Amino acid sequence: MPSSEFWISILTMYFSSVVVSNFVSVKNTPKSMFRPEEVIFSTNYNITKLLVPSGGTSYIHEDVSNIPSIFLTISDPRLEGGSCIYVLEELAAYEILEGGRDSTSDYSTDKNVYFGGKDGVYRYDAETLSAKKFGPFRDDIIQIQKANGSDAIYFLTSDKKLFKLQKNGTVKSKIQAVSCALEFVLDTSNNIYFIACDDGLPRVIKPDGNLVDFMSSVTEDFKEVTLLRPAFLMDRSIPFIADGQLYVLYANGTSEKKDFFIKERPTAYSVDAALYLVAALDGKVYEFNIMEAMVKSMFSFTSEWPKDLTKLIMSIIETGKDEIYKDFNHFF
Repeated sequence: MPSSEFWISILTMYFSSVVVSNFVSVKNTPKSMFRPEEVIFSTNYNITKLLVPSGGTSYIHEDVSNIPSIFLTISDPRLEGGSCIYVLEELAAYEILEGGRDSTSDYSTDKNVYFGGKDGVYRYDAETLSAKKFGPFRDDIIQIQKANGSDAIYFLTSDKKLFKLQKNGTVKSKIQAVSCALEFVLDTSNNIYFIACDDGLPRVIKPDGNLVDFMSSVTEDFKEVTLLRPAFLMDRSIPFIADGQLYVLYANGTSEKKDFFIKERPTAYSVDAALYLVAALDGKVYEFNIMEAMVKSMFSFTSEWPKDLTKLIMSIIETGKDEIYKDFNHFF
């Protein structure tokens, strides 16, 4: 089984190559990953959130009938709450929750999808293509994430406070270690990563609620930091973008700068259990079957993806530890 470092290298490379609108090839030739043939949905409004539920099952994208459910949040100032959550089913869009801001599911076989909205938490009802109120609380939620392997749901309110919901939505507790957060994300081990309001830098909170000591590795004067929810392959780490530069932040507080710079950034992205990725840019949702492209690149099959993908993969592996390279040869 490949090491965690191996998967982080592979996944980080693919995230950066897919979401980058103009990545620079070996010959410094700009190439766009956002092409018209990849568009599966478009709107005149900004798409702020995307979710492809993991489901814990393998996914192979063969035709339109195999496209998974995709939840998206559209910003529309005309609506109550300023936004609405839709679900794409077989590429048809259905309105789910007016005033909804964010969607979440965990990394397990649990099929439940939850929404955070202007008046609390909701749960998706697939049979009726609707959202049902979950729990009695009516917080103004701007971000939500389901914990992995437990019933806990974390959410961030409009006044920048982080809470945890438990016992079927009936018990709410404040995360005391977070006095003020601009955004947050959980990794697959339920470590909490958040952006502090005072300096705009990331912090880490362990599952037991203790704050990790301020990481000396993330002290640059960033103007803009965006945390990204990791795919299930990444263990005790998350990717984040700071002023266009891609990093990996680890649960022990250390970070690693990756050799990728993103000029145009998507407004939202999500990746499922089999590396089926969707990204939003300029009101359009683009789909990318990363696993299929990776396999084609590895075995030199014809692919419409940039020809430098294999070179980029190998450049990352060759600069890593020897054991990562061994894992790579063993896996493929």
